Parts: sequence; structure tokens; C-alpha cells
Amino acid sequence: MRTPTISLIFLSLLCCNIAWADDEASNGPRTATDKIVARFMELDSDTTQSVSFAEYMAMVRQRAKARFASMDRNHDGEVTAEEYRAFWKAQKSQYYRLKR
Repeated sequence: MRTPTISLIFLSLLCCNIAWADDEASNGPRTATDKIVARFMELDSDTTQSVSFAEYMAMVRQRAKARFASMDRNHDGEVTAEEYRAFWKAQKSQYYRLKR
């Protein structure tokens, strides 16, 4: 009689493991790559389960507009050499490391 009890316990644990795995998958990404892929897939505005070039470029345009606006300090729609120099000095540490 012990064998059926042990088998029942084992099957119960196995089912719980499968349920936990399914629950973990439905709760979202688990690895850094999963998070990056999920973030990229948020660009899928037409819910086709894929990102079109147009959807990707919409994000690129939005980011480019925001970056241009941060360079255009006087908000005249143009960036002068002085504005770009100030932007570059303030931002270059985010993009480049000094080689020593």
C-alpha cells in the first residue's frame, strides 16, 4: 500500500511543479533577455505578434524627437553649434567612457 501513496505524492508534486512553471511563464519574463524581448514586443501596436518596420520606426521617431527637443534649449526648432556643444558636454558621459 505504500507504493500507491508515494506515487500519489510524487504525481501531486509533479503537477504542482508544472502549475508553478506555467504560472511563472504567465507572470512575465524571467531572464534579462526575456525582459528585453518583451519590451521590444510592446512595439507591436496591431497585435500581430511581430513588430513591423513601421512600428519600429515610430519608436525611433519618438525617441529622436525627444532627443532633439533636449538639444534645442531655446525651443526654436533648430539646434545651434552652441546648443549641441552644451548637450554633448552634458550627455557624453552616458555614451562614451574616457580612455585612460
